[in-house]
Amino acid sequence: MTYDLIKRAVHGDPAALETILLYYDAYINSLVTYKTAGPNGELFRHIDEDMKVQVQMRLVDAIQKKWRELI
Repeated sequence: MTYDLIKRAVHGDPAALETILLYYDAYINSLVTYKTAGPNGELFRHIDEDMKVQVQMRLVDAIQKKWRELI
């Protein structure tokens, strides 16, 4: 991530926000993933999409409020 990208995201540029969300996508997925066991004991990984959206919205909120203080 570049300073210019962060600066654009802080000021609400949708493309910049999307780029930052994509940058953190794997990390966010790891936070909202849970495992369940199938009937034969096999483990399945699931992503809680509702929780993922909540985490993404908190990140966007932090970018536009808290990161603004740093720029």
